[in-house]
Amino acid sequence: MCCGAQVHPCDAFVVFSKWYPRQLRCLMMRESPSEPDMYDLGRLAPIQTRLLEDLHAHRLIEQPKLSGFRDGGFLFDYAIRCLLPQAAVKREWNWAKTYSSSRAQTATHLLPLLSAALRVWVMGYIARNVVASLCSDFPRDRRGITKAPYPCKVNQGPRFFVSRYLLHAGIKERTLITSRLHQFLDEQGSRECNRCIPV
Repeated sequence: MCCGAQVHPCDAFVVFSKWYPRQLRCLMMRESPSEPDMYDLGRLAPIQTRLLEDLHAHRLIEQPKLSGFRDGGFLFDYAIRCLLPQAAVKREWNWAKTYSSSRAQTATHLLPLLSAALRVWVMGYIARNVVASLCSDFPRDRRGITKAPYPCKVNQGPRFFVSRYLLHAGIKERTLITSRLHQFLDEQGSRECNRCIPV
């Protein structure tokens, strides 16, 4: 289910040796990489700018830089690590709405991160499909994530927060997402997940 010889962006930008936080407070997961990548220091990615600005505005990180993101305990990764054509991502996205994305169901590369993360921000349908496939404490909700009650904490799986992908939201919705994320991260009783499929 992988792209073969292609180097994944997370490897190209040495994410796990350079940007892994001391304690993984929150894993943020979206569907797949795009260009430029979140961790590409040579080209500023829109997600990097908006995400870091929003987190800084809500005082979740001390400075709107990747170093502040890491030092705040955050890590960004992808449900599908391959840099795929947009048409392929769209197909997986459509299948993931009904929890039938084959790539999402085999995304075992995320198991160590899902086990280590105190909190997980699940952005989009493919990411939701991955977490539902790998973690028994995450329910399969077929409601659209652009409608109420989303963005929200998952009541049956309280360490998970689900929203649409940040770049697909307007300013008002982005503010709502980040505000609710802040509340979610401030809640007490974070614990590591031990109910994910073993590697």
